[in-house]
Amino acid sequence: MSASTNSTASPAPKQGERRNRDREVMAAAVRIFFEKGYSGASLQDVANEVGVLKGSLYYYFASKEDLLLRIMKESHAQSEEISREIEAKGLPAVDELSALLEALMKWYLGNVERVAIYFNERQRLTGPRLEDVQAEGRRFEQRIYDLLTAAKEDGAFAPELDLRLSVRLFLGALNSVPSWHRPGQKHRMSDTAIAEQFARMTIKSIAP
Repeated sequence: MSASTNSTASPAPKQGERRNRDREVMAAAVRIFFEKGYSGASLQDVANEVGVLKGSLYYYFASKEDLLLRIMKESHAQSEEISREIEAKGLPAVDELSALLEALMKWYLGNVERVAIYFNERQRLTGPRLEDVQAEGRRFEQRIYDLLTAAKEDGAFAPELDLRLSVRLFLGALNSVPSWHRPGQKHRMSDTAIAEQFARMTIKSIAP
């Protein structure tokens, strides 16, 4: 999709149009940052992808770095929503942990562009933006740790199990998805089947 390279902003969009365009801008930014990398991408690239003037993008964010931050924070928000929905089911700790790992793997497979951007480009953020994203990451790691702790206390895991090492094992496996999966790639198994097997294998790997 092409657009004029003129950077003059268009008139401010109406509220409904703004919401729709905001989603288009974010989707385009994810595609562009994934394909070109943060350093290789420009706001003009995003504007061209959406089909708007570059200046119009500033209705939605203040800078290229703010756009990257939004991608990061949206990814965290979606992961946290998954966690809350599973927590609301009131499952035993080990079952909640398994359900969370399964749901996260399925989300990672369906959002591999966002996942790759998060881990490849996170350090492009600076100052409070980087601190914000790092704090959100620590909170999410703590959620996994707390579930492991509760499951261990319930007797699902051996007393000598190192919980911090287990957190690294789980997150390392999830975070490796961009190394073997590409957007739209088809595997021998469906995403659902991969996620189910991942959760079973991961829990079994630390079971007594």
